[in-house]
Amino acid sequence: MNCESATRSFSLFLYGELSIEEEQSFQDHLEGCAGCRKAFEAEKAIHQALDAREKLPPAPLLARCRRDLKLRLDVTAARPAPWRAWFGWWPALVRPAGALALVAVGFFAARWTSAPRPDNTLDPMVSRVRYVQPESSGKVRVVIEDTRQRFLTGDPGDEQIHRLLLAATRESSDAGLRAESMDILSAQPASNELRGTLLYALEHDPNPGVRLKALDALKPYASAPDVRGALAKALLADDNPGIRTQAIDLLMQKKEEAMVGLLQELVQKESDSYVGLRCQKALREMDASVGTF
Repeated sequence: MNCESATRSFSLFLYGELSIEEEQSFQDHLEGCAGCRKAFEAEKAIHQALDAREKLPPAPLLARCRRDLKLRLDVTAARPAPWRAWFGWWPALVRPAGALALVAVGFFAARWTSAPRPDNTLDPMVSRVRYVQPESSGKVRVVIEDTRQRFLTGDPGDEQIHRLLLAATRESSDAGLRAESMDILSAQPASNELRGTLLYALEHDPNPGVRLKALDALKPYASAPDVRGALAKALLADDNPGIRTQAIDLLMQKKEEAMVGLLQELVQKESDSYVGLRCQKALREMDASVGTF
């Protein structure tokens, strides 16, 4: 990215309109260009001044306007006007004009009805976590998209920050964000809510790196029955050998007779040699035979 394209990207970056790759290229350019960095800080100050005076629409009004807009567009697409054959070009103009009118109505209604809202308030109906970043102070910086992109900073244990981190582990399409959120949460005090989040990630997350993060964070809960059940399921069904190996290690923290049959079954069908050897070692530690009888 050069200086010209970086300058054009100032507003797009501030409002979260760049892709992850474009954001990285933009930030890389700023790190090496003092002129663009200074210009960007000036642009950011202008945006912050404007944001301070902005009145955000209430979430129910915003949601209602979006529903109305979608309904109008669906109805227009399903039932074209009878004179369309004569003026084929006219609906193409009317439809976006109608959409703009609805957006304008929602915008001005919000200006008339809404009151200013502090930056740290958040309505989950219209919010999405974009990424999280731990800070050296121990706080966490969370970038969210509401009706606009905003930054929240606070301790991981703060209710709002904690809720956003939990949401990010499930709702984000970015595997790196899910893993980073899980890393931060795993350092927090044990709780049933956190355990449920980690179990969900272990069983359902499509990314093996995220599942490994969840597995590592489940170590303090390894003796809980629901966790042991999830570990046994991962041991038998997960397609990642590293996850199956770590599941064995956690299950072996509490040697139970039921483990013998599970490990013996796995030894017979395991295609990964390392996992098979780890199962055999675990069986020997339990003074059990490797084969089934």
